[in-house]
Amino acid sequence: MRVPLICFGIVEWHLPDRCLRQFGREQCIPLEVPESQKAFHGRDGRQGTRDWPTKLGEFIAIWENRQLQDIVTPNQVGRMGYHDPYLDRYRQTSVRYMTPEGAADGALADGVERIKDITTGRNELGNEEAGFIR
Repeated sequence: MRVPLICFGIVEWHLPDRCLRQFGREQCIPLEVPESQKAFHGRDGRQGTRDWPTKLGEFIAIWENRQLQDIVTPNQVGRMGYHDPYLDRYRQTSVRYMTPEGAADGALADGVERIKDITTGRNELGNEEAGFIR
């Protein structure tokens, strides 16, 4: 469930939609935490009001309706395709490889996937280039 975890004045979000693959689930593009809800992240509560039920009412309401925040995705079957929406977004926003070896393996896998795209007509190359690769 995608819910806020509340401890006095601190609110931390539990965001399982960011790591579904670790649990054998199909990965979707994770939702962002709304800006209005980031304001309480990491506060220590030593200053200001101690009327947490009033100040954190928005988060408490989400927690009380947590059954509505359940994330349901199918089991992951096989590898994600190169053009899976999650991977397309991931390539645009993240650092893909941590080691040179990982980068070499990833580049090889990407190359094979691109060749497959070209030969099946899923690429913008002209017929002459695609015919050459076939």
